[in-house]
Amino acid sequence: MSEQKSQLRIGIVLNYVNMGIGNLVPIFYTPIMLRLLGQEEFGLYKLSSSVTSYLGLISLGIGSAVTRYLIKARTEGGLEAEERMFGLFLVIFRIVAVVSIVAGLFLTLNLGAWYSDSLTADELWRMKILVAIMVVNMALSFSVSPYISLVTSHERYVFYQCMNILNTCFVPVLNLVALYLGFASIGMAIVSLVMLVFVRVAYYIYVKRQMRLSPRYKNMPTGVMKEILIFSFWIFVGNVVGQLYNATDTLMIGAVPALATAAVAVYNIGNTFNSIIVGVSSGMSNILVPRTNRMVFEGASNKELTDYSIVVGRLQCYLMSLIATGFIVFGRPLIHFYVGDVYQDAYWVALCVIVPNMIPLAQSVCLSIVVAKNQHRFRSLMYLAIAIVNVVCTWLVLEDWGIIGAAFVSGMALVLGNGIAMNWYYWKKTGIDIVRFWGQMLKVCFWPMMVCVLCLFSAQWVDLYNPFVLLGSVVVYILLIAVLQWVGTMNDYEKSLCVAPFARLGFKGK
Repeated sequence: MSEQKSQLRIGIVLNYVNMGIGNLVPIFYTPIMLRLLGQEEFGLYKLSSSVTSYLGLISLGIGSAVTRYLIKARTEGGLEAEERMFGLFLVIFRIVAVVSIVAGLFLTLNLGAWYSDSLTADELWRMKILVAIMVVNMALSFSVSPYISLVTSHERYVFYQCMNILNTCFVPVLNLVALYLGFASIGMAIVSLVMLVFVRVAYYIYVKRQMRLSPRYKNMPTGVMKEILIFSFWIFVGNVVGQLYNATDTLMIGAVPALATAAVAVYNIGNTFNSIIVGVSSGMSNILVPRTNRMVFEGASNKELTDYSIVVGRLQCYLMSLIATGFIVFGRPLIHFYVGDVYQDAYWVALCVIVPNMIPLAQSVCLSIVVAKNQHRFRSLMYLAIAIVNVVCTWLVLEDWGIIGAAFVSGMALVLGNGIAMNWYYWKKTGIDIVRFWGQMLKVCFWPMMVCVLCLFSAQWVDLYNPFVLLGSVVVYILLIAVLQWVGTMNDYEKSLCVAPFARLGFKGK
C-alpha cells in the first residue's frame, strides 16, 4: 500500500510536470511551427486529424472498460484472472485495429465527396496522404491501449507519466526537424507515427519485464463479453457525442468554401487554449480513476463520494480558475504575440468554450463515479440529443456568424448538458450532494473572479501590448491570486500539499 501511495504521489507530481512542459513548449513551438507550416497547411493538418478521429468510434467505447474490468478481474480472481482478461482485450483491440484500417482506406478514397468544393486538387491529394498516415497511427494506438490500461490499473504512475513527458518533449522537437527539412504536415504525421511505435515497444517491454505480466489466450473470459459490451455501449454513445462536440465543427468549417482551411486554423488555435485547461483537469482525474473505481466497488457511501469529489474538485478549480480568468484578462495580447493578429478571432472562440467547460472539468470525478456505478446511460442519451442539436445549429450559423458562432453554439450546448442536466442527475440519481459541492467550488473561484473583474476594469490604463508590461502583469496577477487563495480560501490540507515539496527539500538539505 505504501508503494501505491508513493506511486500516486510521484505520479501526480510528474503529471503536473508534464502539464507544465506541455503548456510551456507550445509557447515556443507553435509560433515557429505556424511560420514554417503556414496557416492553410496547418488548417489542412487539423482538418485531416479531425476526419481521422472519427475512426476512434470503431472501438465501441470498450477502451473505457479496460481499466475497470482488469481491476475487477484482479480483485475477484487474482493475477491469473487478470492476465486472461488482458488477453481478451488484446484480441478485441487487434480486431478493432484491422477494422479501422479497412474503414480508413474507404474514408481516404472518398474524401473528395466532402471537400472537393472547398479544397484545391493539390490540397485534396495532400489530405489523402495525411489521412492515410493517421489511419495507421490510429490502428497502432488501438493495439497499445490495453497495455496502457494495464499499467494504470496497477497504479504504476511513474512509468506512465515518464512516457507522457517523453512524448510531450520529443514530438515538438521532431516536428520542427521535419518542418525544417521541408516535409510540411506530412512530416508531422510521420513523426506522430514513429513516436507511437516507440511507445508501443516501451509499454510491451515494461509490462513483460518489470510487471512480469503476460496475456493468457487460453480460457479467456469470453462469457463476460456481453457485460462488457453493455457497459461500453453507453461509453460509445458518449464518445459519439464527444466527436460531435470536438471534431464536427472543424469538419463543417472545412467544408464551407468561404471558410475552409484558414478558418480551421484559427478555430483550432482557439481550441488550443481550451485544451490547456482540459489537460490541467483531466491529468489529475485520469490518475484517480482506479481509486474511484475501488471506492465504488468497496461500497463507499454517498457522503464519502461527495467528500472525495469536493477534495479533488477544489484542487482542480484552483488551477482552472487561475488559467481561465487569466486568459480572459490577457488572452488578446497573448494571441497577438503568440501567433499574430491574423488569429485574433481565436480569443473569442476560446472564450465561448472555456467558460462553459469549467463545469464538467470541475466535476470530472463525479463522472468517474457515475461510470464506476454503471449509471452513465442517462448521460450518454442526454448528451447525444444535445450534441445533434448543436451540430444542426452550428451548421445554420456558420454562414452568417462564422467560427465565433460555431464556438458560441457549442458553449451553450455545454451549459445545457453539463450545467443543468448532469448536475440534476448527480444530485437526484447518483446521490452526490451537488449543492454542497458547488458551494465549495464557488469559494475557490471567488478571488480569481474578483481579481479578473478588477483587472478588466483597469486594463484601459495599462499597455498590455508591451511585452514587458504583459509579462509583469501576468506575474503580479498570479502572485495576487495565490496570496488571496492562501489567506482566504485554502484549508490546512491544501496548504500542506503546497508546502510538502519545499518541506522535503529543506529536510534533505539539512
